[in-house]
Amino acid sequence: MNIFNIIKDLLAPKKCYSCKKEGHFLCKKCFEEIGYFESICPVCKEKTRDFEVHFYCKKETISLDKVIILTHYQNKIIKKLIKDAKFYGKKDILEDIALYLWEKLFDHIEENTQDIILIPTPMYFWKKLKRWYNQSEILVKNMSKICQIDYNNSLIKKVRNTKAQSHLSKIQRMENLQKAFSIDEKLIQNLKNKTFIIVDDVVSTGSTLHEISTLLKKYGVKKIYWLCIASD
Repeated sequence: MNIFNIIKDLLAPKKCYSCKKEGHFLCKKCFEEIGYFESICPVCKEKTRDFEVHFYCKKETISLDKVIILTHYQNKIIKKLIKDAKFYGKKDILEDIALYLWEKLFDHIEENTQDIILIPTPMYFWKKLKRWYNQSEILVKNMSKICQIDYNNSLIKKVRNTKAQSHLSKIQRMENLQKAFSIDEKLIQNLKNKTFIIVDDVVSTGSTLHEISTLLKKYGVKKIYWLCIASD
C-alpha cells in the first residue's frame, strides 16, 4: 500500500455499506448474507452447470459459452455499490468487488490461469472522458493484480456512441449496438487461442454480450466467458 492510500484510509476509512464495520465497502459476512447468483443459463434462465449456456440455447441465440454472475442487482446494497462506483467516482469499491469476482470465477472454470485473458467491456471514448474512467477496466486491473492473469484493454474498442441501453427494448438494444465495436485484427491473432473472460458490472438482456462475443467468434476465438457483478 502506498503512502497516498494510507493517508486516504486514515482520513476516510472504508466502511461496509451494510454493517458499517471498517475495512471494506462490503465485508465478507455481509456479502455472504446477500447471497450468490444461482448457476443458470442466461438465455432460457433454467439451471445449468457452472453457468454454461445450454448447447441448444447457444446454437440458436448466443455465441458465448458462459455468463458467470456474482450476485443479485435487485439487492439495495449491491445496487448502491455499483452506482456509487460507476457514477460517483468511488472507484475503491471496485477493488473489494474484484476479489469477490475472482473467487466466483475460480469456482466455475477449469482453465489454467495462463490460458486466460481478461477483457474489460469497452466504453466509448467520449463517455470515458466525461466519467474519467471505465469501471470495467478498473475491475479487470484489480483482478489481474489479485490472481496474476493477463489482461488487455485495447483489443476491443467501442467505436460508435450508442444510446443508453436501460430504456430500450431487447430488440432496440440489439439494433442500438450493431457495428458499435471493433477489434484489433493484428492483436487478436496472438490471443485467439486464449479463453476470453469479458468483465462487466451489470447484465440484463445480454445484448452487449452477444454483440462482442459474435465479433470475437468471427476472428476465431474458441471460448468466451462473461463475468458480471450482478443481474436481475
